Amino acid sequence: MKLRGFLVLVIAVAVLYFSAAAYLLHFEIDRFLFPSTPSPNKPTGSVIHKVIGRTGNVMLIRRYGAPQLGCVVFFPGQHGGISSYEKNLFPSFMAKGIAVFALTYPGQDDASGRSELSEVQNLTQQALSIVGQTCTPGRTVFVGRSLGAMLAAYAAGVAHPAGLVLDAATPSLSSALVARLRSRWYLAPIAQLPVSRLLSHDYTLMEALSASTPFPVIVFQGTADEQTPIEALRATGAIPEGSRLLVVQGGTHSNTYLLALDAYVQSVLDMFQHTP
Repeated sequence: MKLRGFLVLVIAVAVLYFSAAAYLLHFEIDRFLFPSTPSPNKPTGSVIHKVIGRTGNVMLIRRYGAPQLGCVVFFPGQHGGISSYEKNLFPSFMAKGIAVFALTYPGQDDASGRSELSEVQNLTQQALSIVGQTCTPGRTVFVGRSLGAMLAAYAAGVAHPAGLVLDAATPSLSSALVARLRSRWYLAPIAQLPVSRLLSHDYTLMEALSASTPFPVIVFQGTADEQTPIEALRATGAIPEGSRLLVVQGGTHSNTYLLALDAYVQSVLDMFQHTP
């Protein structure tokens, strides 16, 4: 009798565990994708515009440098952290005569509100119209990191910029979630669920971009990236035909762009130079 009671308890806990996981994946995924991350080191770049959504959530646009050659629209990862890019990345673009327009998602780096993927996409389209007052799409390159890579890809699929540079990317949202779940023993069982079907929408690079994009796409991916493993991008159909996958030896999810900084910036310059 005791054994039977124990088995019933185990089954009940398992059902609760997987049910809770399924609920969170379907209804609450935005909370995990865009954590509220007030920055202890506030960005110094000037906020040139606030894009306000219908629910009052705000996306900030910060500008760095002058567009002598063109513009970069920068999409950070899920934790924002614009202040670190101000030091480690943006100066390299500015030194080449490229202005950087950095987007800040609601709830991060002094932007008020809370982010949801669908609304962030709408806010991005409004932000791009602001950038367009300085640089036309033909003089603009989108650069996206981590979750920002997926957002940049969807934006590029609509706006058709001069080029698209991604790093620490994933072929699909579900792929990144499965990798994250498997990396923690207490979450690993959830990876056995049909994650792609549980999501209200599984965003993918192939959906964001046409099978053969009319602009160059370069993906920088580190060999030591455990959050978005390079093997997933090497699979057939993971990225559009004609895209270049550049392997960065020893690059992790957080430092791939730093290890490949010169090539990273040069890829943007090449996209400007090959624009008709």
